[in-house]
Amino acid sequence: MTDTGVSRRTFLRIGAATGSLTLAGCSGSDSTTPTGQPTVPGGAIDSGVPTRDGRTTEDGDAAELDSERPSAVVGQRILDESVGFLVERAGRQRQLARSGEAPSGQEFLVVLLSMKNRGDTEIQMTDLTDFRVASDGTTRERIRLVSQTGSQFTDGLLVPGETVRGLVAFEVAAGSQGWSFVFDVDAVETDLEQVTVDLAAQPRQPASRFRQSFRVPVNEVGASVTEAGLTVTVSEVRTADSIGGTTAGEGRVFHLPTVRVDNGKDRTAFLGLTGQLLLTGERGTPRPLSLSVQQQIDDAFPLNPNVPSGEHVEGEVPYVVAAGEGPLYLAFDFTSSGATEKGIWRLR
Repeated sequence: MTDTGVSRRTFLRIGAATGSLTLAGCSGSDSTTPTGQPTVPGGAIDSGVPTRDGRTTEDGDAAELDSERPSAVVGQRILDESVGFLVERAGRQRQLARSGEAPSGQEFLVVLLSMKNRGDTEIQMTDLTDFRVASDGTTRERIRLVSQTGSQFTDGLLVPGETVRGLVAFEVAAGSQGWSFVFDVDAVETDLEQVTVDLAAQPRQPASRFRQSFRVPVNEVGASVTEAGLTVTVSEVRTADSIGGTTAGEGRVFHLPTVRVDNGKDRTAFLGLTGQLLLTGERGTPRPLSLSVQQQIDDAFPLNPNVPSGEHVEGEVPYVVAAGEGPLYLAFDFTSSGATEKGIWRLR
């Protein structure tokens, strides 16, 4: 294991706060024109036929679960009754947004991962651990982590029917071959212990891809959710092509929900904008938070507010989305506040 002097979790929080890795078509947090970002071609959304309880039948190509440590190839889903995983694509790049070029002799190995909660109880994302790549049987830890758009694979909850999707990246030797993507699972909801995806094998075209099919309450704008002594309200949403000196870019707009958090606890509540709020689309891909716009808005929601007992904090949260995109879901995760709950609002 390579020791960089900085913990893996620290890197994850850096990546989440800066939005250093984004999907194609979404800007980084300060950029209006993505440069050097992983290019992830889109595809038709087809995750089966909805059933009466909001589930979907997911017929198609899935790996055989003949062990607690299943292996698959790119494009092949790993499914059990509680959870589903899919590596949609993998590729190589010399440069990534905000992180710049890889060092001489190195390149970025980028994996597009999708995960769905197919069960009836919440899944703790901290149960997914030790993300890594391995080559020729030798495990290689992340040397330089570019991270996901948010911390959706490593923090908080995945509620029943919810999907998360995003990119993770590893720094590897240029031209190196034979890599597999590996992570461990330590969740009571599933018997899976470890997932391995062979990135070097012939990929398959996914028969279907995961999408949101929430089996928890989905609130409308104006509704409030109270958990762990906090009441969160999404009161309104506005859109704008530009704010201050920043434009959203061609084919994109700023989507700005106004969020209020009232602290009913008997102590100060410590909140984190990038760690507790996440805007996703139908496929579960996080939409980037624009830090440059957040700094220009007078009534912006603070990044890391400390809210005294009996007080509240309120403000707009600027995200970058495709013009006309929908549906869009805003989630507030109460895990760090002491409740195993997540509030969901449909914004569009």
